[in-house]
Amino acid sequence: MGEKVQVVAIMKANCRHAYLATCDGLQPRVRPVSPIVEDDMSIWVTTFSDTRKVKQLRENARISLAFVEQPDGEKAATVIGEAQVIEDLGEKRRIWGIAWFDLSQYFPDGPESKDFCLLRILIRSIEWRDSWTGGTKTYLPSQE
Repeated sequence: MGEKVQVVAIMKANCRHAYLATCDGLQPRVRPVSPIVEDDMSIWVTTFSDTRKVKQLRENARISLAFVEQPDGEKAATVIGEAQVIEDLGEKRRIWGIAWFDLSQYFPDGPESKDFCLLRILIRSIEWRDSWTGGTKTYLPSQE
């Protein structure tokens, strides 16, 4: 199994245990999120447009996004990169359709809702491990 496939598998398996860090001035802020990970390693986060995280990302797009296997964290992947607010309605509709959870419970007006915000995670690198004893590796998308 190739490295990219392994990293994607770890992220997909742990979308329910993911944590996004943003910058609030000089103070990092971490919160649980529910990312949507595609086979090609595209990563998306849905949220409300008026959240503190969106405000923080508009001021500083740098993020870390950690996926952690439960209960002991043996497998993990931490994305280092940036988050981009996506305004394109077609992309919002596409991600709405592939989400692994029911977005309509949060956004009853659908992907057209002014409250629905879509974030694309732009990956610079991913630090990951598939076991505690295997050590941490670094995946660089630019080396594909």
